[in-house]
Amino acid sequence: MAAATDCPRVYVDTTIFMYAMGGESRYRDSCARILRAGAADRAVLVTSAETLQEVLHRFRSIGRDKDIRAAFNAISASVQHVLPVTAEDVEEARRLGERTVRGSRSARRSEASARDLVHAAVARRQGLREILTVDAGFAAIPGVKVVDPLEWTDTL
Repeated sequence: MAAATDCPRVYVDTTIFMYAMGGESRYRDSCARILRAGAADRAVLVTSAETLQEVLHRFRSIGRDKDIRAAFNAISASVQHVLPVTAEDVEEARRLGERTVRGSRSARRSEASARDLVHAAVARRQGLREILTVDAGFAAIPGVKVVDPLEWTDTL
């Protein structure tokens, strides 16, 4: 196993897991590669309980209940840390939300959602500023660097 200081350390958003476990897409292979790197300790992947909640919600909403256990197992096998979401994190998410710019209805795809803000708050608590995601909303959050999985896999 490589020393933790030798491995890239990054917060992983729910989208990475969903693309890795989803149907064919331009992100599927790179997201799966990231999870394999975490499982092999070639990267330190950090996420939060919010990710588990989002996966549970999404899979139930699309009728994939039978896949939830396998998805949770894949997350557990690939990340080194699943962090709790605290009341302080939610308060920080609120503060971050006050500092983001909200656009018109047509610009909503590029706005940070409440869930994005929670992820960012948890990541910041851990000193992580890079968030591995395909969600453009994170770019609206101050102090967060969005890392595209297609580019990040080049560092592995």
